[in-house]
Amino acid sequence: MSNWMQSRQVREGSYSGAYIVVVLAILVAVNWLANQYNKTYDATEAKLYSLSDQTLKILNDLPSDATIYYFNRRMDFERPDMNGVSPKASLTRYDNASSKVEVDYVDPDANPERAELMNVRTYGTVLVEVAGRREEAKSPNEEDVTNALIKLLKGEEKTACILNGHGEAAPSDTEALGFSVAREAIQEANYKVQDVSLLENPQIPPACSLVIIAGPSTPLLEPEIGIVRDYVNGGGRLLLMIDHAKSPELATLAAEWGAQVNDDLVLDTTGIGRLFGGGPVVPLAMDYESHPITQPFISGGRPTPTLFPLTRSVNAAEPAPAGWDVQELLKTSPNSLATKDYDREEIVPDPAKDTEGPINLAVAAVHEVAAPAPAEPPAEGDDAKPADSEQKAKDLEARVVVTGTSRFARNSAIGSVGNRDLFMNMVNWLASDEDLISIRPKDPASTPMEMTESQMRWMFLGLVLGLPLVIVIAGVRTWWLRR
Repeated sequence: MSNWMQSRQVREGSYSGAYIVVVLAILVAVNWLANQYNKTYDATEAKLYSLSDQTLKILNDLPSDATIYYFNRRMDFERPDMNGVSPKASLTRYDNASSKVEVDYVDPDANPERAELMNVRTYGTVLVEVAGRREEAKSPNEEDVTNALIKLLKGEEKTACILNGHGEAAPSDTEALGFSVAREAIQEANYKVQDVSLLENPQIPPACSLVIIAGPSTPLLEPEIGIVRDYVNGGGRLLLMIDHAKSPELATLAAEWGAQVNDDLVLDTTGIGRLFGGGPVVPLAMDYESHPITQPFISGGRPTPTLFPLTRSVNAAEPAPAGWDVQELLKTSPNSLATKDYDREEIVPDPAKDTEGPINLAVAAVHEVAAPAPAEPPAEGDDAKPADSEQKAKDLEARVVVTGTSRFARNSAIGSVGNRDLFMNMVNWLASDEDLISIRPKDPASTPMEMTESQMRWMFLGLVLGLPLVIVIAGVRTWWLRR
């Protein structure tokens, strides 16, 4: 018996059995760990498949637990979309990013009672729930889910009022120079959008959280200028975008708040504008000052560029008007200039006429406005809280952002590089929604390549000339050797 136990076959069989048991144990452990800790690594340079800074900021500040419900057929939970991302892969990022978030996948066919209870009628429905309140997201994509979270957390919508009546960019215009994409971005951030005509009703509606003047092509009348002036000086919030060679009356008004809008045109000599069909009149900005609006552009390492087509320069006045704190926001590269000679054939700096780069393109100004005193002091025994009294007595704050063009926020350019983030950060800062200022979710389908003129030249030589030439030479060499 002992000889049999020590036989070679039994020993090898025992070893094989032990190996199989160990391998199975490892596989079970790995599978359990994979289910418990669903982690991924995003190898893309722009982190296209990671949650954005905005989403992470919102998840970190969640006041209570949140649940994301996804209703679809089980077979479609992991079916990838045109960008190769499945609903489950997209929503799992939320689950991994915060312990306060839970994702619940529901098959309406297998669980019709639950779908009926939550009033779900179509496949692919996404519901976000926080503190008993629900909001439907348009899709399981990050941008739509995060917008639903914002609506739930912000509660009552603020109102962004857009001035019209002077040829401004129209929120309903879907053409290249329209404002429809900007309007949609504002609405997705939980703001109402309201058109305002000072010619029809000579006042800024009290519901306006901020006012946007987007590149008027005809002058505002003096009474309208007075209304805008009084609105800002009384603690209002204004985004003033003055186009090249337009609106001298608005440039004069902006000077009262410390924004010096210059009568020039900023040109970029790097050639980057050619990538966007604009040539030198589309300068690139990548040099950002430290300000809440621009901080997300410089906090992630490599700055996110922004494009400013047909822009004039804007500087902070020195000294600033009394009571105003004025700060420059962003500048072009050193390879740029601001000129009053627009029709030159060659872009060669002329010290007598031009200002060499970097050139500043936007400013933000703040002014504290004393709140009016209450008509009657509170009676003894009132339930007013000290915090409420302090809030009422707290000074109001007027805020203004002035840019040298509205085209950076129009349909033709707002989707380029960081333009949409910059525009929305301006809106958020003006509306005192600093917690929404960030770099927003990226669209994996929109990843423009950024190259300098030298890089474009080398790519042309390599791909258009070099590669075909190598193939021809290899073919001739093969023919000669065989011959």
